[in-house]
Amino acid sequence: MKLYSELAEYYFTIEEASRKFSEEILFLRETFKRHKIQTVLDIGCGTGEHIKELQGMGFKPLGVDGSPRMLEIAKVRFPHCQFELGKMEAYVAKQPVDAVICLYGTFNYLINDDLVQNFLRNCHKNLKQAGLLVLEIWNADPIHRIKRKPITTVSNVRQGATSIRRNRGFRLTRADDVAIVEVNYVYNLNQKDLKDKHTMRVFHFPQVQNFLDDNKFDVLHVYSNYDGEKYIKTGARMLIVAKKRS
Repeated sequence: MKLYSELAEYYFTIEEASRKFSEEILFLRETFKRHKIQTVLDIGCGTGEHIKELQGMGFKPLGVDGSPRMLEIAKVRFPHCQFELGKMEAYVAKQPVDAVICLYGTFNYLINDDLVQNFLRNCHKNLKQAGLLVLEIWNADPIHRIKRKPITTVSNVRQGATSIRRNRGFRLTRADDVAIVEVNYVYNLNQKDLKDKHTMRVFHFPQVQNFLDDNKFDVLHVYSNYDGEKYIKTGARMLIVAKKRS
């Protein structure tokens, strides 16, 4: 996927256009303080922006990502932070932590049940007793309703001398219990087009709840966004805070 390789140096600028990064950090800070979290594992940390902010607030985070290029940039930008290369479904930490986070729809790259089970099983291993798991997952319900969306421009951003236009469309390619979406992008960098395709799985909340229960997690909260608004079935995402049980 070119977003995580050829476009890695622009990744955060591209994503930030559709995010509220300060709200994400505030949500994590308040959640972690409420549960007395100190050590944090960020699975799918990208170029490390969450790691940098969390460390600046006094937490002890470690970032893990499967893209060598993304981590190369993270280490250059934030040399005082800790990063490791690892596949999200297979990563086992050297020591258990208080919280694991997996944001930006990274969970949606787990496109079959085995990958989901492996990921959650390792999250359970990676957490201390009663540790927290925070997941941001794209919701299946609106995708099933829309089914297909043509490629249109979703953002225009600039990083240094490079202007970047992001165009995105998607189509539902499998619509049974395993809902698979092909997301197609065309990035225009200073008038040069770059095409990218991501295959992702979207989930209904009851599916995720069952996966979590199977892997000994209890759901504490489900939100629609980082403002803490209650999850609604028709919303674009689910933000889940779960707790490891013994």
